[in-house]
Amino acid sequence: MRNLLLSEMERLWKRKLTWVFFLAIPLIIFATAKYYMSTNLLTPVNSPEHVSSQNFPVMALIEQLIVVFNIISLIMLTLSFTEEYRSGQLRMVMLRAFTFGQLFTAKYLAYVITIVLYFVAYLGNAVVMGQLFFGSEPSVRLFYHETSASGAELLIYSLQYYGTALLTTLAMGSVFTFIAVICSTSTASIGVGKGFLLLSMGYPTIYSVANKVLKLQLPDQLELLSITQIQYKGVALMLSDNKVHYPAIVLGTLEGYIAMGLLGAFIGFTKRDRWI
Repeated sequence: MRNLLLSEMERLWKRKLTWVFFLAIPLIIFATAKYYMSTNLLTPVNSPEHVSSQNFPVMALIEQLIVVFNIISLIMLTLSFTEEYRSGQLRMVMLRAFTFGQLFTAKYLAYVITIVLYFVAYLGNAVVMGQLFFGSEPSVRLFYHETSASGAELLIYSLQYYGTALLTTLAMGSVFTFIAVICSTSTASIGVGKGFLLLSMGYPTIYSVANKVLKLQLPDQLELLSITQIQYKGVALMLSDNKVHYPAIVLGTLEGYIAMGLLGAFIGFTKRDRWI
């Protein structure tokens, strides 16, 4: 199994797009830094939206999480599952002494390891560029926090934010894995994946409007059934001063997506008539 995982990692990193995504991280963070330098001119220093060297790593992730990491996951999983199946590469791998389940596990773990490396690289680059482009503040206001944070408290918050954001990306990736397995072409996989992403982004607005118009009086927390809504503000709510219900809702939703996505993908991938 170890050799199969190493083989899948090698296959994934032999792709030019994997390296393009990785090498684009500094450029993405640089563009994000330039954006925040302009918005800082109009943002009060005591606002959670004001960017300093201390909170830039988190703010840089907030700005790019929904689009950049979700799209990277979609493309990477489509190439790993749909494209390799369509081109016949997976059949060549199956000539070796591995089960369908082992191959699926190795491919998904290769994706997980790669996304973790991307997050680590993103955090490292954001820390460096935060120091280069922004000044330091004695303390920093955080979203949904009554008091400011500094020092070790801010460091712990940043690591927690990145860890939770990584979990949201893996949840979206689990759904994309299912889509990549059931779709017969890369075009279909990318299209359906983008459709799910747009649906996830549109759900909170539809829910909020329906709740008000129809006077359903449903709790606002149900907006967090959307992965992108969790990425947009659910992570910050989970780490806020008012933690009532939010950790359970956020983690429960993410675990549900991961479990259902991977279970459906595993069943679809290991069906023997798929390979006939």
